[in-house]
Amino acid sequence: MPIDTSPTLLKYRRTRIVATLGPSSSDAATLARLVEAGVDVFRLNMSHGSQAGHAETLARVRAATAGLPTTVFADLCGPKIRVERFAEGAIELVEGEAVTVTTRDVVGGPGLVPTSYAGLPGDVCPGARMLLDDGNLALRVEAVEGEDIRCVVEAGGTLRDRKGINLPGVNVSAPSLTEKDRADARFALEAGVDALALSFVRRAADVHDLRALMDAVGVWVPIIAKIEKPEALEDIEAILEVADAIMVARGDLGVELPPEAVPLAQEALIEAARAKARPVIVATQMLESMVDNPRPTRAEVSDVANAVRSGADGVMLSAETAAGRHPVAAVRMMDRVARQTEAFLWGHSEFGSITDRDAALGPVDAAIARCTARLSRDLDVRALVVVSHQGRSAAVISASRPAAPIVVATPSLAMRRRVNLAWGVLAAPLEDADEADLHAFARRVVQARGLAEPGEPILVVGGFRPDPADSAPSITVLHV
Repeated sequence: MPIDTSPTLLKYRRTRIVATLGPSSSDAATLARLVEAGVDVFRLNMSHGSQAGHAETLARVRAATAGLPTTVFADLCGPKIRVERFAEGAIELVEGEAVTVTTRDVVGGPGLVPTSYAGLPGDVCPGARMLLDDGNLALRVEAVEGEDIRCVVEAGGTLRDRKGINLPGVNVSAPSLTEKDRADARFALEAGVDALALSFVRRAADVHDLRALMDAVGVWVPIIAKIEKPEALEDIEAILEVADAIMVARGDLGVELPPEAVPLAQEALIEAARAKARPVIVATQMLESMVDNPRPTRAEVSDVANAVRSGADGVMLSAETAAGRHPVAAVRMMDRVARQTEAFLWGHSEFGSITDRDAALGPVDAAIARCTARLSRDLDVRALVVVSHQGRSAAVISASRPAAPIVVATPSLAMRRRVNLAWGVLAAPLEDADEADLHAFARRVVQARGLAEPGEPILVVGGFRPDPADSAPSITVLHV
């Protein structure tokens, strides 16, 4: 039997595309092209730029996406542990030679590596490893003497200014939420972002700290917990209980774990997040070669396709759109890969479900979600209309991965932007009059979206609540 490499594409892409904004993409013209190319979610990276610059970018995004439920989240930078400056901008580390890492306020040079992370001497001990520059260079700690840490070079090369330090297996004392993060979070909440991403999450308490800050500010938005530390894998169930979404941040995670362990961690995180009906974004180096080149490598294309096949809610572009030479082309490529993969999955009824982890949702919610996904296939429905005021119904139905697009109707623009993080969702406004006759509304909205013709079946779903004891979910089968 011949292999079909050109399946019929679905009308709407299910997987969200997240694009990081930066010098290559923050002007109004490029933003408009990115939206047209298929960006669903924009990321403001608080590790770079100023608050004033991010405020201007956010205003341009809102102008470019007027009338669309496009999500914008601010990514807090967390406690970045870096080397500081060298007199010549870089030094050479030679395997087997001695080098001192110091927290003293000095300029670095041959054999001397300064860092501004004051807690480093207290965190490491003899035998610990320091990985520098995304793991390309490695030091082994031999002794800690006050502010100086004597090391031997295990893997050498050129070490340049401001490169990162990773400490695998070390219990880092730095908090997830730094003073800079607190200031950036307050700014972002007051500026009107739709979510916050929290870096360096190791345990559920880290998420609680950010939630407490929101309570103090008086603004609530979803928290995306970035999973980039091995400790987070150990406490993932508790983190998923308190976070609203997660990001598989493969940059630091890929340095602190053996490379061969990262794909397994990614698969397990996607499964765990979907079991809790939490959106999950896969990030870092997905189309990295497109920072410079107009086409990705075959391996990168396979990486994106694998994330889509695994059931990720979103796939993220970082430097590709923030600083790359081809930001729009990168989005178009990611769109093509996702749509092609989804067409294959749909044709083979392989969108998947949450049935193997039902207990995480509660028996009633899980059963209704399972039935919804099954009915969408058995009845060949053209769309699902989900009424969701708090976002729970949208999240549960999205996690069930039905065969048809999910039109989520909610009264609030803020909620429409939040549910836009989830797989397969098409957000739509809901008026009081619509709720008075939901069946008529459902028929209108699916026809307006071009999803169904008169006589074709749709499902109307709702009634899920954050507390399973309060849930009263229901499914209604209608014909347009």
